[in-house]
Amino acid sequence: MNIGHIEIVGNHIIAEEVLQVIQAWDQALLGQHVDDLMQQCATDISMFDVSSQLDGVRQYKKEWEKFSPYFNEEMKISRREVRLYAADDLVVMHCHSKVENPILKGKLDMPWCRTTLCLQKKDDAWLVVHQHISMPVDLLTGQAIVLKNKPKLRLVV
Repeated sequence: MNIGHIEIVGNHIIAEEVLQVIQAWDQALLGQHVDDLMQQCATDISMFDVSSQLDGVRQYKKEWEKFSPYFNEEMKISRREVRLYAADDLVVMHCHSKVENPILKGKLDMPWCRTTLCLQKKDDAWLVVHQHISMPVDLLTGQAIVLKNKPKLRLVV
């Protein structure tokens, strides 16, 4: 897991617990272990991303099974501008994230995305209850706004 500076608001001990869960999450993705990934999700998980909205662990699993052939141990998951809000039973992490695959170098340059993960403590385990992945869009052109190293997001109307 490649994470730059992490700003923690709230309970630092809980934040460290959740960062270990996110590291296991990344390993499950890179190892194509969809079932391991699902063990880290609540049954009522929801996900919003650039192209879909999913509710429930079954739909979520189907989505990851569709993409798992593109994940492998050569890939790198990077996060920057990570902010983690940690309370006793709920943690929200938002950041910019990027997945890079050396096999696709020169063919496909994945952009930085905005990512939010919400985790809730259920039965002594931190489970992902919501994930949101998005890219800012210029409303006039419909084109994605590429997040640079120092992103400056603005609403264009």
